[in-house]
Amino acid sequence: MALVVLHLAVTVLHAAAHAALQILPAGVDLAFIVGVILVGPVAAAGLLRFQRLVASVLAAVFMALSFVYGVYNHFLVTGPDHLSIVSSEAWTAVFVISGATLGVLEIATAVVALVVFRSSSRTPSGPAEPPA
Repeated sequence: MALVVLHLAVTVLHAAAHAALQILPAGVDLAFIVGVILVGPVAAAGLLRFQRLVASVLAAVFMALSFVYGVYNHFLVTGPDHLSIVSSEAWTAVFVISGATLGVLEIATAVVALVVFRSSSRTPSGPAEPPA
């Protein structure tokens, strides 16, 4: 849960850097960012208490997708979001550092979510039955 809150905070900071540098996503990119990167992990964290298996799978998927999206847009595709194209301004360092931090948080959260999934899937959910 703490990783998801930290991811949300860094995502908001990264979005502020995007806005300051006038790198504004639109259309499908904006929908993906809002749905998968912002809302998805928070929704998964909210489910964690009630549906541990489902929540851990969702968190792992959302974070993995977020990581792939970030690597693709910041390093692989030439576009306004590519790190080599971003102009050198006051917000450039915030943009680069927050982008790298998001990548680390996304990997870490996905790994933790998979560990939670594995431990939850091995734990019986019902009451223990007496030996026969």
